[in-house]
Amino acid sequence: MSKVIRIKNEVVTVGNDDGSFLEVPLSELNFKPVVGEIVEVFTSDDKTVIYRNGKSPAFPPKGRPVNQLAYCLFAFFLGGIGVHKFYAGKVGQGIVYLLFCWTLIPCIIALVECIIGITKKADAEGNIYFT
Repeated sequence: MSKVIRIKNEVVTVGNDDGSFLEVPLSELNFKPVVGEIVEVFTSDDKTVIYRNGKSPAFPPKGRPVNQLAYCLFAFFLGGIGVHKFYAGKVGQGIVYLLFCWTLIPCIIALVECIIGITKKADAEGNIYFT
C-alpha cells in the first residue's frame, strides 16, 4: 500500500512501501486525494494508475483550514474587532465581536484565541482547522 504524502502545486506526491516517491499530476486522479490517505498504485512502462483504497485517513481534518500565521496575527492585532473570526469563516461570531468591541472583552478573548492558534499543530501547508 502507498500513502499520499503531499499535495502541492497541483502535484500529488505518493510514498511507496519501499521508500520511493511517485509524483503524479492532480488532474490524472479520478478522486480528490487527502494527505495521509492510503492508495493503491499500479504502474506499467508508460502509465501510472492510482486508486483510492476505500479507507480514509486515521484522523481527517475537520473544519475550515486557515493559515496559522495569518490567523494568529489577526487575533493579536485586530482580534478586538473580530477580524480573525471573519478570516476563519465565522461571520456571526465576528459580528458579535464588532458589537461588543467597546467593552474590551473581545480583546481579552482574542488574545486567548491567539495563544490557542499558536499552540495548535499545523498541517504540512501551515494550516490549522476550526470547526
